[in-house]
Amino acid sequence: FNLMSRDEARHAGFLNKAMSDFNLSLDLGFLTKSRKYTFFEPKFIFYATYLSEKIGYWRYITIYRHLEAHPEDRIYPIFRFFENWCQDENRHGDFFDAIMRAQPQILNDWQAKLWCRFFLLSVFATMYLNDIQRADFYAAIGLNARDYDKYVIEKTNETSGRVFPIILDVEDPQFYERLEICVKNNEKLTAIANSNKSGVVKLLQKLPLYLSNGWQFLKLYFMKPIETATMQSSVR
Repeated sequence: FNLMSRDEARHAGFLNKAMSDFNLSLDLGFLTKSRKYTFFEPKFIFYATYLSEKIGYWRYITIYRHLEAHPEDRIYPIFRFFENWCQDENRHGDFFDAIMRAQPQILNDWQAKLWCRFFLLSVFATMYLNDIQRADFYAAIGLNARDYDKYVIEKTNETSGRVFPIILDVEDPQFYERLEICVKNNEKLTAIANSNKSGVVKLLQKLPLYLSNGWQFLKLYFMKPIETATMQSSVR
């Protein structure tokens, strides 16, 4: 944990330096003191942190490899650090992999399957919906946001199968079809929020879109997952 803290502090240093180039700053001390903390069971922390580290690895290494092949798209020096940065993320993910394997009771029951499915869907859907909103950034470095996210999701999902009892069937056409419905709903929600209509009217217009998003996520959650027992028996 000390080594992981060291790595994360180094990453924060890179970001703080980058922000200072644009006359921006972030008071991390204030955030640490003022934010409210919520207790979660350790297994939830393990699921979430493992996924965060592994998806971070695939995000960074994909960008790094693209920019190595297309240096003309490297719009800022921080991208040169992404190779070492992503390897830190990968090692951190492997550490949490080992923690979970050492406590098989958090992976081997029916509840674990439900929670792993929940965290996989939450992480993938959040990344996809956020990145589509920021497609201009990815275009600036020569990437298509949708193609980039689909590749990262595929690789993270596959990697998660080494430890999680189930993974999502991201190759089912319904997976991205339903996410795209949420993308369209979010675009409409943004347009409503930016309109000059009253708060009550905005709420009434937003409500069916919120319900639609909730329905899509529910359908995504209950899509048949992929059992990973055979995947975990192979060495990669």
